[in-house]
Amino acid sequence: MRILKKGFTVHGTYQGKVDEKKLRNGIYDLYLGNHSPQFQFIYERNKIIFLDIYSYKNFLESMRTEMFYLFEQKYCREIIVDYLKRLIRTHYSCNRNLRDLFNKNCEFPEKRIPSTFYLNEIKSKIITEIARQENFEEGNLQSEKIENIAVGELSVYFGINAKEKLVEGIYSYVNINSSVFDNNYFNLNGNNINFLKMDSDESFIKSIQEIILFGEDKNICSEKTIWYIEQLFSIYMEDSCLSKVTKDLP
Repeated sequence: MRILKKGFTVHGTYQGKVDEKKLRNGIYDLYLGNHSPQFQFIYERNKIIFLDIYSYKNFLESMRTEMFYLFEQKYCREIIVDYLKRLIRTHYSCNRNLRDLFNKNCEFPEKRIPSTFYLNEIKSKIITEIARQENFEEGNLQSEKIENIAVGELSVYFGINAKEKLVEGIYSYVNINSSVFDNNYFNLNGNNINFLKMDSDESFIKSIQEIILFGEDKNICSEKTIWYIEQLFSIYMEDSCLSKVTKDLP
C-alpha cells in the first residue's frame, strides 16, 4: 500500500500491491478516505486512464474502458471476471452507499414482474432472430422448428409454464436441432425483447452493459447482476488461467 499524499491511498486492484520504485502496468484503486467515493485508474506505459465509477453514467463508460483494456491484455476469464466484479461492487456497495457500504437492493426479495409474452410468442421471435443471424428468409424456416427451441430462465426459479406470461428477466435459449449446441441469451423487459449479442468484444461488452442497465431499471441486487454476467462469460470465454500470470498483476 502506498500513501500518495494526506488523504489519498493507492493500491493494486487485484493483489493490493504497489511497487514503490516503479509503478507496474495494471489497474489500481484510489481511496480518498473514509466515507468518500472510490475510484480506479489504469496505468499503462507511463499513461494514466482515470476510471470514474462514482456516477452511474461514468461507471458504465469506465466499465467499458476497463473491459477493453482487459481484453487487450489477453487475460483469461477468471481474471477479467474478477476485475469486473470488483468494479461493480465498488460502484453499487461503496459509492452508492458511502456510509453503509451495502447495496440496498439486496435487502429485499426480487419482485417477479410478468412480461407481455407467452412462451410460444418468445419462440417465434427467437426463430426470427435465428433467421437473421443465419441470413435465411424467415419463410424458409420450417414451422416445426419452434419445437426445437428450448428456453430457460437464468434464475433460482425453475421451469416455465407455457400457459402463463413469462416474467421479466434474462433468459437463455438453444436450438436443439442445430449442430452447434451453444446457449444464446436475451433480455425480456415488459413488451421488449433484446437479444444479447456476443460475436465480438464490442458486442459482448455492450451486452454486459445491457444487463447492468436492466438490473438498474428493475432495482435488482448487484450480486444477481454479477451472476447474470458470469453466465455470459462462461459462454464467451474459455477458462485458462495460469498462476504465473496473476503474479505479475498489481
